[in-house]
Amino acid sequence: MSALLKWVVFFAGLALVAWIASTTDLRAVGTDMAQLGLAGGALVVIAFATGFTADVVAWLAMFNSMPWTSRSLGRLLLVQMVGEAVNTLMPFGSLGGEPVKAMLLKTRYGVTYREATATLVLAQTVNTVAEVPFVAVGIAVMVQRHVLPAWAETAMVIGGACVFGFIVFVFVMLHLRWLAVLERKLGLSRWGEKLARGLAAFREVEHHLFTFVRHRPARFALAVAFSFITWLSGAVETWIVLRFLGADITWQDAWLVESAVVLVRNATFFVPAHMGSQDAVLVLVVGAISGSPELGLAVALIRRGRELIASSFGLSLGAWFGLRPTSAPA
Repeated sequence: MSALLKWVVFFAGLALVAWIASTTDLRAVGTDMAQLGLAGGALVVIAFATGFTADVVAWLAMFNSMPWTSRSLGRLLLVQMVGEAVNTLMPFGSLGGEPVKAMLLKTRYGVTYREATATLVLAQTVNTVAEVPFVAVGIAVMVQRHVLPAWAETAMVIGGACVFGFIVFVFVMLHLRWLAVLERKLGLSRWGEKLARGLAAFREVEHHLFTFVRHRPARFALAVAFSFITWLSGAVETWIVLRFLGADITWQDAWLVESAVVLVRNATFFVPAHMGSQDAVLVLVVGAISGSPELGLAVALIRRGRELIASSFGLSLGAWFGLRPTSAPA
């Protein structure tokens, strides 16, 4: 997607947010947000930090060159903060920060681009594997409660099926080693020689994924478990916010809300900061459960505030990285 189109989508998202704001009672939204207070804000930060750290622990399990130590975990935490800030704030879609992470790992900690790329692809795969049971529970709650419009329930079921189908496709690909087979076949013909060399880099990634899944099952299971904790922390954060805002909401309701947000973020991965889409789904789902769209907008704005603070810190950390001399050869 071109940069111009991404900016168009971004401003369209802003327009959607403005429209949502114009259709709600902003005074009531402000009153709801004020109820969060310092205690609620602190708990939101703790829930977010727990999920963020769990995500980094899962990522650390995928490296061959980085030892399983607190120092390695601290280094990856710093890199993850910078990369996720780029993912959130810059108009490159949800994968914009991944090259930044690979660059920092190479220039700061001596991790090869090949290994960094492989672990980043694997991290996305593991996150999706852990997402399947999380979303499945959310869909089960949705079917039981029937609080959403029929079209929204259908969209969630289709989204969940797409996530599950993608994971099945990935594991079939890994089992059959499709890239390795394709590379060998293309190498037999002249016209495919250059393309085969290009595929060699992708084959290295495939080999890393295959080795991790098939020959390190304990680490793979550990990574999936910690990735699930990351998804779960989002539901915990939603539950904390809603409870502090005075909503009579259950833990299952919070899980449903977060599942809907996750699926919408998947579908709008190309939208910078998921502008408009994330906010709209929160207004829709929270409004359907609580009967108050204003409450949904309050939750959306609180989440935006938390994202802005975390991203600002990550970008500041990136600037600090830029001022420091490199500790590993580029």
